[in-house]
Amino acid sequence: MVQHDSLEYPPKQSSFRTHKPSLSEMYRYIFLRFCINIGAFLLLALGLIVILGWYIGSAKLIQILPQFVPMQFNTALGFGFIALALIGLTNNRRRFIKYIGIVLILLGGSTLIQHIFGVDLHIDELFMKHYITTATSSPGRMAPNTALNFLISGIAILIMSTKKIRLSQLLVSSFLGALIMGLASVAFLGYLSNVEAAYGWGNLTKMAIHTSIGFMIAGIMLILEARYLSWKIQQKIPSVVIPLILSVLGFTITICLWQALYSTELYITNQYGIKTRNFVAAGILIFGGLFSTVIAIAVWFAIRSREQLQSLKLAQAEILILNQQLEKMSYFDGLTEIPNRRSFDETIEKELARASRYQHSIALILFDIDYFKAYNDHYGHQMGDYSLQQVAHAINNMAQRATDIAARYGGEEFALLLPDATLPDAEKITKMALLAIANLSIPHEKSKISSIVTISAGISVCVPSIDTTIEELILHADKALYEAKSKGRGCIVATMF
Repeated sequence: MVQHDSLEYPPKQSSFRTHKPSLSEMYRYIFLRFCINIGAFLLLALGLIVILGWYIGSAKLIQILPQFVPMQFNTALGFGFIALALIGLTNNRRRFIKYIGIVLILLGGSTLIQHIFGVDLHIDELFMKHYITTATSSPGRMAPNTALNFLISGIAILIMSTKKIRLSQLLVSSFLGALIMGLASVAFLGYLSNVEAAYGWGNLTKMAIHTSIGFMIAGIMLILEARYLSWKIQQKIPSVVIPLILSVLGFTITICLWQALYSTELYITNQYGIKTRNFVAAGILIFGGLFSTVIAIAVWFAIRSREQLQSLKLAQAEILILNQQLEKMSYFDGLTEIPNRRSFDETIEKELARASRYQHSIALILFDIDYFKAYNDHYGHQMGDYSLQQVAHAINNMAQRATDIAARYGGEEFALLLPDATLPDAEKITKMALLAIANLSIPHEKSKISSIVTISAGISVCVPSIDTTIEELILHADKALYEAKSKGRGCIVATMF
């Protein structure tokens, strides 16, 4: 069917598909992968720069400032391993990633054992003889909080390296990433606030400031990696996870800062020389906990609001599709899939008015399948429907111009409206329609004029005046059709008024 240019049906189908990722989701996926690769590159660069510094003897590459703690050689190696693991996870190279996770667990765990039990497992200077020992309890030995972060990182990487990863594993990895971020942030804030207990535990090795920065990046990347993998396995992370991650991060920072301040500033001396209890640590614990809770709740509400908005947009899109389908159904015949009587009535009204205004001719052709009742009685309604569909498509093919329209007029009757068509034009197209239907060769044993399905046609052509009505145009075509049936059917009768 060639659509009428003055009608606005059917609306174009929406490209929205609920079972495929949207364009914005694809962009987020690409951006997420880009961020992970950038983070992995930064960690790898950090580790390689420090390793290079140890080999060439450049203290500037090992220490941020001379009074600051150096990053140990094993720590730099650990960051390199984390970077390789992130790249491998992103590119689905999980077979060797589990070994990196195991190495990180052994690296962090064995160092913690040395700190806790006061033993020397001879791993601190296994690869490099350390010549910078600022704030280091044993040459080459990384800080206990650094070792703990490597242990947690190794566990998170090992969890995500399984072949058939589950959403629950990704959630655990996300929380572990938040814990790493929290511990590293406390150390970094300790440097900013000059609270040594925040980045150093007792008299043990202190965490270097660039180590804390590296672990903040690592923690964020582990969280992003878990989200990236959830997208790949097509399982959405629940909306409550991000608020929980923020709360874990907030409470980790709060508790560690409280502990650091509590252990160093339990009492203060006022102007009269009297020692009073310092409530700064308690204040940080209270307000930090409240702030973490409020932030988590606020983010949860924001995420829920966004999800509800997306659900509303999805529902609106589905309603739009349904409306488009209903509108199409209202203009098209369900059986033959060509315009129906409603569509025809609206079109003929507009075209007759246009023809009258510009004094153009207009032609209307009415078709009727010959002896269709007998066909239905003999072959059954299923074959009758099939015949209607075939005839409808053949007539519909005659509507070649944008202004032409073929429609099911009712039952076995069809209409073809040809604006700007003369009588010879209409007769030519009608003959083509009769020939196309004859070429279908649909058997019709009960027809009195042929062994195949045929049609009769009545043509009405006029140059309408302002007083010409639709009923007149249809009436003349109907009379012509009746005359064609009276002449034996399977023929054409034309009239012009």
